[in-house]
Amino acid sequence: MSDVFIPEWEHGNGSAFMKNLERYLRYEVDLEKHEAAVRDEMVRKENREIGNAKVDGLGQLKATIPAREYFRWDAQEKGCWGDKQFVNEWVRDNDSHRAQT
Repeated sequence: MSDVFIPEWEHGNGSAFMKNLERYLRYEVDLEKHEAAVRDEMVRKENREIGNAKVDGLGQLKATIPAREYFRWDAQEKGCWGDKQFVNEWVRDNDSHRAQT
């Protein structure tokens, strides 16, 4: 089962509403995990296809950062993508997004 914490509610736990709420939350968590796996596979495929090709005037592909990841991090840590150390750490920690050599 998915990691979903449902707090105790004095008069509600065990009710049909709470059972349906828990089912819905578990479904959404599972859906998010599935979508993340699909996105990761798409990134891996893109990185394999592009490989370490150089683009004239732009340099070499280092990693592919999905928009969802980019904007989540940007909202949490404003300006983080302009910091070389942050980008290097992100690429290190997200090996599946690194360009294939």
